[in-house]
Amino acid sequence: MPSAASDPSTAPNQAVAPAAVSRLPPRKLSMALVNFWLDAVLLVTAAFVGWVTVVMRVVFPAPTFAAGWSLWGLTYNQWHDLQFGSLCFGALVILLHVMLHWNWVCSVIGAQILHLRRRPDEGLQTIYGVATLIALLMLILAGVIAAIVTVHPAGTP
Repeated sequence: MPSAASDPSTAPNQAVAPAAVSRLPPRKLSMALVNFWLDAVLLVTAAFVGWVTVVMRVVFPAPTFAAGWSLWGLTYNQWHDLQFGSLCFGALVILLHVMLHWNWVCSVIGAQILHLRRRPDEGLQTIYGVATLIALLMLILAGVIAAIVTVHPAGTP
């Protein structure tokens, strides 16, 4: 087999290019990596909600006496808004987490709790998921409506 140095068509200082450069196919996004980052965001969000809640309970006086108080430029009401916003963000991350694991949830419920021989198909699982989400939202709405209807303003029995 002749070498590049003995090949008369190649100059002595010229490099020989490889015949074919192999290209790796584009990598798919790993679900394990997606789950890892989703869980990391969930952990940070839960820690942040906990921290804001502790700051509100330990640093500030009772909300009725917190008028005029501020911490790092934020009033009690702004800290309360931050707590609520981060709680809502955490709820969305939890929802996304459950959605990504919905096949597993349906498999466990079907096999371990209901003892079904086969789990429902993907379409039926989606319907169950949407129905569960609607039922949960309706339960939360019912609790909010009950609180609105039964709240007593100051000075009333």
